[in-house]
Amino acid sequence: MKTIIFVLALIGLTLAAPKSSRPHFRRSSKQINPSPRVVGGNIAEPHSLPYQVFLEFYTETYGKYCGGSLISQNYVLTSASTVEVLVTLGAHNIYLTEPTQINVYSTDIIVHEGFNEDYGWNNDIAVVKLPKSISYTDAIQPVALPKRADIAREYVGQVGRIAGWGSDDGFWDAIFDVLRYFDTTVISSDDEDCRLYITPIDMFCTAGEYNGTYVGPCNGDQGSGFVSDGVLIAINAFNVYCLEGMPGFHTRVATYLNWISDNTDAIIK
Repeated sequence: MKTIIFVLALIGLTLAAPKSSRPHFRRSSKQINPSPRVVGGNIAEPHSLPYQVFLEFYTETYGKYCGGSLISQNYVLTSASTVEVLVTLGAHNIYLTEPTQINVYSTDIIVHEGFNEDYGWNNDIAVVKLPKSISYTDAIQPVALPKRADIAREYVGQVGRIAGWGSDDGFWDAIFDVLRYFDTTVISSDDEDCRLYITPIDMFCTAGEYNGTYVGPCNGDQGSGFVSDGVLIAINAFNVYCLEGMPGFHTRVATYLNWISDNTDAIIK
């Protein structure tokens, strides 16, 4: 069971530093453990999703990458399967040093105390605390959280968007350079494929097909937000082998509003 894990985190390096000087696993010999990716996505308009964050996580034996969402000037919301993290904000092309990127060092990650990856995906939520307040720009903005009145809300049929830089071939060294996204719909927890894997009070599923196209998160997009009407209503947890047509599985943010309130300064109405 994980509680609070202190880490060294980065949001880039200095603006003057070349991208090649950044310490990251995309150029290392570490074994990579991919997380879910955007399948069938579109290239996002640069900085049109300013809450989107790119994360690189490390353990002593491997690294992996995933997504997150900025929820205040001090915190990023993501999934719980994290140990050490390199954070990039304000990016469109993660292989370039863009002037929109803010570069600071973070200090720690708070993982939900009820999360245990050996026993399923319940409580798959965490926050990255930044060492100082981030200044908002056109390329860096927080995403709104659900209202407390939404805790018991059923989102079935609601359309939302998931974004990320994740690979489309399952390999860690082939992630997209630019941000991609896809839209999809929340489906009933009674769906045959959905109910095999989730607890409805904690999670929900999204369709693996939208407007006749197979879509879904796969390698590199775990932790990215599912955003609908400007509100972060879920965090991507996993996909089943990135199979075409299979649902995406997501942690409901509204279920954890009290936990988020206790551990961050994010505004919750």
